Amino acid sequence: MIERDSAIQDILEKRGGTLLLISADDLKKTIKETVNEARRILESEVVNGKGEFLLTSNEVLDRLSISRKTLYNWEHKNYLLPIDVGGKKRYKLSDINAILNNARQTTLDR
Repeated sequence: MIERDSAIQDILEKRGGTLLLISADDLKKTIKETVNEARRILESEVVNGKGEFLLTSNEVLDRLSISRKTLYNWEHKNYLLPIDVGGKKRYKLSDINAILNNARQTTLDR
């Protein structure tokens, strides 16, 4: 993806009038990825105002290696609270890092 992006950027900068042939599926995928990345950046800056990075529930599950049921239980025990962003749950990266740091410290204390 990075190679393709840099190749496209090179074409745009050096040969602005070049006609590109791209499949509809590739164009759709590229637009979707770009919009999702822009949305994530805006959510981080607009919602929190501190530049806090927000994660989806799937990203939290992967990062913490927990099940969806565990995440649900943590929410209901106020251990990890989501933020509502346009009707979707997002989690502060700083909260995730605090959980990871706490787990590391607990392991070291044993």
